[in-house]
Amino acid sequence: MKKLLLVGALLGASALSFADAKSDYQNAENLAKDKKVEQAVKVLEKVVNSGDATYVTKANFQLGAYYLGKNNIPTAKKYLLSAWNDGKTVTEDTVEAARLLYLISLQEKNIKGAENYISWADEKTQGADGDLASSLIIFYFENGMQSKGQARYNKAMSSSNVDYKAYINYNVGQYYLGKNNLPNAKKYLKDSYNSASKEAKLPAGYLLAQIALAEKNNADAEKYLTEMNTITNGKNAQILGMLGSHYLQTNNLTKAEDYLKKAAAADPNSNDANILLLAIYESKNDTANATSIYNKLKAKAPTTVNKELGIFYAGLGSPQLSEKYLQKAITENKDNQAKAMLGQLYAQMGKKAEAVKLLKEAVAAKVQGADQILKQVEAMK
Repeated sequence: MKKLLLVGALLGASALSFADAKSDYQNAENLAKDKKVEQAVKVLEKVVNSGDATYVTKANFQLGAYYLGKNNIPTAKKYLLSAWNDGKTVTEDTVEAARLLYLISLQEKNIKGAENYISWADEKTQGADGDLASSLIIFYFENGMQSKGQARYNKAMSSSNVDYKAYINYNVGQYYLGKNNLPNAKKYLKDSYNSASKEAKLPAGYLLAQIALAEKNNADAEKYLTEMNTITNGKNAQILGMLGSHYLQTNNLTKAEDYLKKAAAADPNSNDANILLLAIYESKNDTANATSIYNKLKAKAPTTVNKELGIFYAGLGSPQLSEKYLQKAITENKDNQAKAMLGQLYAQMGKKAEAVKLLKEAVAAKVQGADQILKQVEAMK
C-alpha cells in the first residue's frame, strides 16, 4: 500500500513538474514579448533542466537562437545540439535547430556538418519546405556538388505544386544573381516567373525587371513591369513607380508622368514618385506643378528637403537640378554640408574654382571629410 502511495506521489510530482515546465515556458514567452529578454533567458534555463522532453527541446532551441543572435557561437551550438539531439525526434523545433546548426557549420566552413544538418532537415520535412529544399540545392551548387544539386533540383521540379516550384526557382535565381551570374539568374527567374500562379510571379518579376533595366533592355523591362501592373490591377505603388521611372529614362515623359502620378496616389507616404514628378515638371518649365510638388515635399522635411533633392538629382544624373537644390540648401537652410556636396558636384562639372571656394567654406565650418575632398580637388589639373 505504501508502495502504491509512493508511486502515486512520484507520478503526481512528475506531472506537476511537467505542468511547471509548460507554464515556465509560457512565462518566458510573455517576458520576451514584454522585451524582458534577460529574465526570459533565466526562465528558459530553468526549463532546460525540468525533465519535460517537449519543453526542454523548445527551451534549448530558443536559447540557441538567442545566443546565435548575439554571435555567441559556442553557447548557441551547445543549446542547438541539445535541441536537435542527434535527430532522434522530428518536431518543428528540432528541424529549426538543424537549420541553424547548418548556418553555423557554413560559418565555420564545416562542409560535411552543414550537409548533414540541411539534408536531415530536408528529408525529415519530406522535401515539402521550400526554404530547406532551396538551401540544400544552393549548398550543393555552391560547394561543387553539381550532380547532387541537380538531382535535388529535379526532384523538386517533379512536384505538382506550381508555387513551390516557382519558389525554388526564385531562390536559386537569387543565388546566381548574387554571384553576378546573369545567364543562370535569368534562367531560373524566368522559370519561376513563367510557372507561378498570378501573385507568385511578382518576386521573380521584380528581379527580372531590374535586371532588364540594368542591361538597358527596355523591351523586357516594359514587358515585365506592364504584366505585373496588370496582375496587381494597377494599384501597386512600387510597380507603378518603376514603370514611371522606366519611361522617364526612355524619355517618354507623357507615360512617365501618368504612372508617377498613379504611384504617388497609391502611396501618399512615399516621396519617390513625387521627386521624379518634380524632375519632369522642372524639365518642362511647368512652374505651377513643380511648385505644388515641391511644397508637398517641403512640408514633410522643411529643413532637409533641398539637400535631399540635390543628392537625389545628382545620383539621377541631372547636375543642373542638383545644383539648384544644393544652392537652395545653402542659402535657405544654411546647410554647410551642402557646400561640400556642391563643391564635389562643381569639381565633377569641371568648375574647379567654384568647387575650391565652397569646399574651403565647408572646411571652415568643420564639415566632416571636407578637408580631404578639398585636397583632391586642389590636386586636379
